Amino acid sequence: MKLISPAKVMAILLFAAQAAWAAGPSPSTPQEQAEFLAGIPLPGTSVLAELQQSSAYRLHQKELNEKWAYCKKVRYDAMQKWAEAHLKNDRSTRDVVRYLFGGPDFCNAFAFFPDARVMVLGGLEPVGEVPQPESLKPGSFSSSLEGLRLALRNSLYCGYFITKEMGGQLRHGAFQGVMPVLYAELALTGNRIESVELVRPFGSPGVKITYQRPGHGAQSLYYFQANLANGSECQRFLGWLGEQGNGPAYLKAASYLLHNEGFSQARAFLLNTSTLVVEDDSGIPFRHFNNGGWKVQVFGDYTSPLPIFSGYKQRDFKAAYSTGANAGPLGFGAGYHVVPKRANLLLATKSGKAESSPAAPSPLPAQPAQREEPVQQAARPEPASQKNAATQPEPDQGSGGGGKSLVVLEEEELRIRNDKNLSRAERMVLLSAIWREQLKVMRLPQPAPRKTAPKQGARKPASPDRREAGETMPGRRGAGGGCRAC
Repeated sequence: MKLISPAKVMAILLFAAQAAWAAGPSPSTPQEQAEFLAGIPLPGTSVLAELQQSSAYRLHQKELNEKWAYCKKVRYDAMQKWAEAHLKNDRSTRDVVRYLFGGPDFCNAFAFFPDARVMVLGGLEPVGEVPQPESLKPGSFSSSLEGLRLALRNSLYCGYFITKEMGGQLRHGAFQGVMPVLYAELALTGNRIESVELVRPFGSPGVKITYQRPGHGAQSLYYFQANLANGSECQRFLGWLGEQGNGPAYLKAASYLLHNEGFSQARAFLLNTSTLVVEDDSGIPFRHFNNGGWKVQVFGDYTSPLPIFSGYKQRDFKAAYSTGANAGPLGFGAGYHVVPKRANLLLATKSGKAESSPAAPSPLPAQPAQREEPVQQAARPEPASQKNAATQPEPDQGSGGGGKSLVVLEEEELRIRNDKNLSRAERMVLLSAIWREQLKVMRLPQPAPRKTAPKQGARKPASPDRREAGETMPGRRGAGGGCRAC
């Protein structure tokens, strides 16, 4: 065997080093991009390390770190403890988790179901893309990071996304759609992205992200942009989802869409295929779990829905808190009620006797899978950037500075309701003012001033629980064509 001389070895190594230098640094990986977007420091060898030294990035890092610390303190850590006590021992929580009206809300779902083999999210927000940050022009870098922060703000502070705001924040600038949000959430929760694919298994656009956390196997996260109102798209989605197997369902801040017959197909599917359901009162109506086929536990306290959802009050849900189903307080806010002592949460576990819901037509078979190419990491042409002006007042713990947060306003509302020194008229005046402030914070249209009594024979407006499928209400749009308060 002929040995290569040391001089020749050195020459080969020198040539390889020169070629690598000429080619430049390797492009950023999805994991580097996720950590970058999440404000996590990268090693000096990363192509993104230099960008992290800029003033625009340091501001992004500071603000996002503060928001995530707040989220962990007031909600995320408490949700994890609750899940340890009430969900972890159910083996189905390691199967396919369905969070159909959650949009890109991976954080809350992961707090409850960290061991899910597959997690499926659905919403109306576009899938979008994550371009290489190192390829961005300086002029769009700052505004693109700001758009991402604004998209994450309400979720990290209050626990849900404002789709109306996200529509503007994530359709302009470089970081478009939900993928930048999902990347950041995966990194914040300690996960590592292994691969990213754009997929269309039933026709609607989606993304599959394979991720892993230390000491655990690979897991899959799907997000699909799909309308879950009754119809062919919903049926195709449910057909594909049914093929993945049964598992838990999670519903939160869902605009009470599943109370309406326009969403009966999704409701029936979840009732028939879910091993357990975790939801607030905006999910599946309580009466569907009160048939002897479910073990029902209620946590926290049932308080009336927000004023814009006043038609969805559930007396049977409230009555459950006076029975043995009351499982104790909550240590975190849930859904539209961000103050823990006003929040409700239902855990319904199928007992094996649950009757099938009579609802929906059989799901259409999923269309043949249309798998797109893995997400490319080559530099993309930069989209036109536009700084989004729609911002939400920064949540605070008092009344100083800017606008009050939902947390503060709900505390004030609770104090007014419990003040026995107020007359009914005085209480309603103060509550009306609080409700208007809440609508301002949530950026919803405020109710018009009370008009004089309608003329005899005038037609009364339909109550919320009688709205036709697809009719929109002010505020946040849900994943199925309806809308959400926030």
